[in-house]
Amino acid sequence: MSNPLYDPPQTAKQKRRAAKLAGRPRLSAIWLIYAREMRDQLRDRRTLFTIAVLPILLYPIVGTLLLQIAQFTQQHPTSVCVVGTEHLPDVPSLVSEDAFAADLAPDAQQLRVVTYRWKDVITDHTVAERASDWVRNGLFDCVVMVPPAFAEPKHRLSDQDASIRLLYNVASDQSMVARDRVTGVLNTWRGGWIRDRLASSGVDLDAIEPFRLSDVDIAPERTREAALWSKLLPFIMLVWAMTGAFYPAIDLVAGEKERGTLETLLCSPALRSEIVMGKLATVTTFSMMTAILNASSMLVTSSFVFRQIGIGSVDNTIGAPPMAPMLWLLVALVPLSALFSALALAVAAMARSSKEGQYYLMPLMMVTLPLVMLPMLPGTSLTAGTSLIPVTGMFLLVRALVEGQYVLALWHLPIVAVVTGVCLWMAAKWAHKQFEDESVLFGGNDQWELRHWVRHLWRDRQTAATPGQAIACGAIILVALFFGKLAVTEMPTTFSGIAQLVLMPQIGMILAPTLLMATVLTTSLRKSLRIRMPYWPTLPLAVLLGASLHPLYVTLASWINQMYPVSEQAAAAMKPFAEQITTAPWLSVVFLMALVPAVCEELAFRGFIFGGLQRGKNAVRAVVVTAILFGISHGVLQQSIAATVMGLLLGFIALRTGSVLPGILLHLTNNALSVSMGRIANSQWGGASMMFHTTAEGPQYQPLWLVACVAIAGICLWWFITLNTHPADAEADHIELDNTIVDPATRLMAST
Repeated sequence: MSNPLYDPPQTAKQKRRAAKLAGRPRLSAIWLIYAREMRDQLRDRRTLFTIAVLPILLYPIVGTLLLQIAQFTQQHPTSVCVVGTEHLPDVPSLVSEDAFAADLAPDAQQLRVVTYRWKDVITDHTVAERASDWVRNGLFDCVVMVPPAFAEPKHRLSDQDASIRLLYNVASDQSMVARDRVTGVLNTWRGGWIRDRLASSGVDLDAIEPFRLSDVDIAPERTREAALWSKLLPFIMLVWAMTGAFYPAIDLVAGEKERGTLETLLCSPALRSEIVMGKLATVTTFSMMTAILNASSMLVTSSFVFRQIGIGSVDNTIGAPPMAPMLWLLVALVPLSALFSALALAVAAMARSSKEGQYYLMPLMMVTLPLVMLPMLPGTSLTAGTSLIPVTGMFLLVRALVEGQYVLALWHLPIVAVVTGVCLWMAAKWAHKQFEDESVLFGGNDQWELRHWVRHLWRDRQTAATPGQAIACGAIILVALFFGKLAVTEMPTTFSGIAQLVLMPQIGMILAPTLLMATVLTTSLRKSLRIRMPYWPTLPLAVLLGASLHPLYVTLASWINQMYPVSEQAAAAMKPFAEQITTAPWLSVVFLMALVPAVCEELAFRGFIFGGLQRGKNAVRAVVVTAILFGISHGVLQQSIAATVMGLLLGFIALRTGSVLPGILLHLTNNALSVSMGRIANSQWGGASMMFHTTAEGPQYQPLWLVACVAIAGICLWWFITLNTHPADAEADHIELDNTIVDPATRLMAST
């Protein structure tokens, strides 16, 4: 008989089932995994050396080398040759014996001057040739040539041959230094000459210099130091946070694969989410420790080295930054380190070994480093637009806090917090999904051969593209568009030139690769491009949705232009383009600017690429990735943001209808209205005044018309939401599961 007082121990499978039924990860399990991973990492001498010992030793050694090198980088005297001294006037004096006049060159000891008479230099070569050889061969750093015509006052202004020439070598740093010094001397000499001539003519010298200008920096010393460190220190800490996150992530995933301990951990009672959160906390800890220790060591060493070298502000020193404002940097380091750690953990899960994992570091750095470099650009400040950029917004927020701009930072804090939180959540979900997919953790061990791979592509073609083929198609399109834009040197000024500018990328760089890959890699061109007849009411409703959403789309574009203003140079370059579109025949404009992009872009992004990314019932991946690729393909930042938002809507319509045709109609309607707004607003049609009003930026929709259109668009969207997903989208997955040669991921799906 069973004893009711006896509770048999649960197996690992039962514990996992109980944890899943609880609906949330257990903190005790997360802490246990975190403690285990921290203990294992701290036992590794390489990890301890990289995180603790290396920063303590590296920066003092680098600082010592800088102090030694600084002895060779002090300013050295430069040699200057003046040819034609006999042509110089006596008053004011430029050269006296072997130096420039004392009142012209305060640092006369830094200039060694050698003088020659013009006739003494003339040989078989001209004076200019000999002087050029002297500078080129390093005999002199620069040469000042005073031609004979300079001695004649009537030739100095009218005759080009009478001008003083300064010869230097831009390939030589020493020659460039000499050029700057001599240019200052000549400018001072010319100013003195002008004053002497005006005084001799009886002109009051105050007429040419009515006032003096003096600039005064009112910032305290500590504020100046904070301004310097607020730009430098966050950059250093974020770079080290990225680096410090990746190597522990490789060891925690790829390293455990090599040691054979990852399978044991996955078979434990811990949920995958608990394993991911425990490892993520470990990687985040090491990321923060690496960033803090490296930044602290660099800070102490650089402050000492700069003070010894004499680099800095007014007192020639750069002191330590104020500690209280720098605490904001530590607060911001927590979410950013967690973000980098989640990305590193997800990327490391794809590696089969530690060696392979290190190859993924550079691509990850190349993607994230521009977000860290952007705040370092001159003129970049915290605005509504920059606060929406991941990592960059947090960087600028910290810089504003360090510089004492608390009101500005508080105003943009909610946006930065939401953007950072969303990015962190997405990165953590990606890492969790990587651990849920055993094909990512343990697949891909077979050796890859090009011949077998090509044979597999042709022999095992299916009705739709695979996710890898879809991503490859998107990458090919973006690369082709990038080089196509580089080939355009100037904007066309005729409509035929505009037609060529539009048709070449649309047909040659978007549609052609899509059709080629769909023909070669799939068995059905129609199914791979998702060209199927949907439920017939979706077609007119797609047109109605496009027309009703256009006022909201125009408003969104206006907001984007306010947050990210178009430069004057770009606006001037686009002006001939807009003028040609306005004056060209309307049907030609609609065909070129609306129909062609709608067909080509939808077949590529919501057709071939969408169908491949939707494999395995990954609807969210298909909608989001195609929207991002669609936005990037537009090139201009303002258009890319608006196109990404529109791409999300087009992807949703493609998902609900199971066809590319409604998206083509919606895309066509939106583009046609965009190129026709000016014509409709300026027409004699009576309803134009009810729809549009004229502003300095062009025609805009009336507020009442905007509200009415939003209401109609809401009804249309609700109809699409209630529409059942087209069953044809599951055909590709079904066919793939019946195949004998499939990817590891699909083989696992078929076995479950």
